[in-house]
Amino acid sequence: MSVHLFVERYVADLGQAYAHQPRREFPGDDGWAPRWIPPPEGVMKINVDAAVSKNTGLGAVAAVARNAEGVFCGASAVVLPGKTDAETLEALACREALSLAQDINARRIRVASDCLNVVRSTNQGTMGVYAHVVREFKETARELDEVVVVHECRVSNKEAHNLARSSVLLEHGRHVWLLAPPVGVCIPSVIH
Repeated sequence: MSVHLFVERYVADLGQAYAHQPRREFPGDDGWAPRWIPPPEGVMKINVDAAVSKNTGLGAVAAVARNAEGVFCGASAVVLPGKTDAETLEALACREALSLAQDINARRIRVASDCLNVVRSTNQGTMGVYAHVVREFKETARELDEVVVVHECRVSNKEAHNLARSSVLLEHGRHVWLLAPPVGVCIPSVIH
């Protein structure tokens, strides 16, 4: 009986705690929209993401670059057969951001990923299954003036996510779009 009463009080307390919290807005609520987060002035932002097609055994990584005003500057995707480890693919996506930066001649970049473990690994140099990718990332980053890797939620990273998901349908190899966004992926020219 005492356990039953304790549980009832605990559940009631939880209900009161949730009642006093401010209401969070979620997708589908009015006024909520995913927002791209601009980088500091003079820095190119490259959002990255990875996707896995378990049916075909393909992995894909994608990078989408925008300047501080939100203008599309380039995108790339790499389709990799046999790569299905999501975290390794996320590390490869960060490495692809550096390749895209070199393609568009960006010297100061901010790489945004929704994978916190990969962000920690690239910033702290921790070694794991994809340690070789982190090492290559750090070596290539030295060729640029400034490289900052940050974590952002997926709602701020939708374009790279959509590009990665749609890229698993492309041929194996690297695909680059410099003048216009890839067909079928909604990447507006300017963010308002």
